[in-house]
Amino acid sequence: MKQRFFKTLSIIFCALLFTSCYEEIVTNGLYDWEDESHSNEFEPNYDIVFNQTKVNRIDIVLTATEFAEMQLDMNALASTAEAIINPKYFACDFYFNGIQWYDVGVRYKGNKKAYASFLSGNGKLPFKLNFDEFETQNTDLKKQRFYGFQELSLEPNFNDNSLMREKIASDLYRQFGVPASKTAYYEIHVDKGDGNPVYFGLYTMTEDVENTLLNRTFLTNTGNCYEADGDGAKFENAIFTLDSFENITNKENPNKEDVQQLNDVLNSSLRSTNFAEWQTNLESIFDVDGFLKYLAVNNTIQHWNTYGNKKENYYLYNDPEDNLLKWVVDNTYEALKSSGEEAPTSISMLEVSKKWTLIYNLIRVKEYELIYKSYINSFITSSFTQLKMDELYAENKELIAPFVEKETTNYTQIQGGYSAFETEVESLINHTSSRLFIAERYIK
Repeated sequence: MKQRFFKTLSIIFCALLFTSCYEEIVTNGLYDWEDESHSNEFEPNYDIVFNQTKVNRIDIVLTATEFAEMQLDMNALASTAEAIINPKYFACDFYFNGIQWYDVGVRYKGNKKAYASFLSGNGKLPFKLNFDEFETQNTDLKKQRFYGFQELSLEPNFNDNSLMREKIASDLYRQFGVPASKTAYYEIHVDKGDGNPVYFGLYTMTEDVENTLLNRTFLTNTGNCYEADGDGAKFENAIFTLDSFENITNKENPNKEDVQQLNDVLNSSLRSTNFAEWQTNLESIFDVDGFLKYLAVNNTIQHWNTYGNKKENYYLYNDPEDNLLKWVVDNTYEALKSSGEEAPTSISMLEVSKKWTLIYNLIRVKEYELIYKSYINSFITSSFTQLKMDELYAENKELIAPFVEKETTNYTQIQGGYSAFETEVESLINHTSSRLFIAERYIK
């Protein structure tokens, strides 16, 4: 703890003079600790942490040795492309609104884009925060939280000159009833140990799925929640494997019977021999309606980096309320664009092959197709109208423009500077118009 020595002296001095002051401060032995902001006794405060009307500032303070070791660790993983291994956590002093949190775990997030960016010399990388990562090493810490949040992510907005897509797409999914993380903009400053904070740029903070998203959306996180990643996540029967689904909520449960059952039902011969029974079986294990709602948003706004193209970037949650596996969105920074590493799935999805069994088997059911179309119609007449999206982009641009403009060459994911940011915002507005035209034509 970088300032612990001086704060300890202050506490001792205060204790000698004022007994009441001593009792207030050393409840956890930490100078800035207040139960409402630091303990796990209070519900997550979304209004503070995910403020929608301002760009909050976070300062991360490391020693020079810690920052250097953090770079060495990242370099070792990036040089070997070990995307399956997470970088190490380091203990930092964390500041927000002049208040300190202590020995907060901070690490880089490990993925191909982060490694490539790191090796290119770009310092604007994604971070993972864990507020009680070091409570074992620091016995003064006791389930430290950041206004009720244990873990949070800071995303640098890869491949997005607007720096808006992660936030706006997540908001669109969630507003239409599709489970997705809460998001907010933050300016991040990092002290590398020399006392001079460096502006790392404008980030999007995203909510952790395992804890707060599940509790907020489903009122419990006790059901099995699976992070999908790997061939099995396609539900193609020939290559299906449960290894592609990590149970992040009940790690001691090795069976994964619910996911196995979903695959068995999807690929059952009953689909052709007894459709009614197949449909009943499917709807008894999987939230078909919720998945169709997700597809309606996903294919209207376009998001290529997800199911139908990628065997990752989604979760399945077995909701104890009805024992149905439900779709949860993950990673939306590639949404709201008409191209990417692969072409986005078309709005009809008829080109999607049998390898993506969920889409292939469901969209060819007339009843499901009609529900899907009705959700598209509802989406483009409520959340995704031209007027609402134009206003949304204008509001977001006004909010973040000053923080975009002060990003520097070594700490930015924008290709082309501030003018590229302005151009990209215009392209988002045009994208809305073209998607509305395509959606309206399809549902008719």
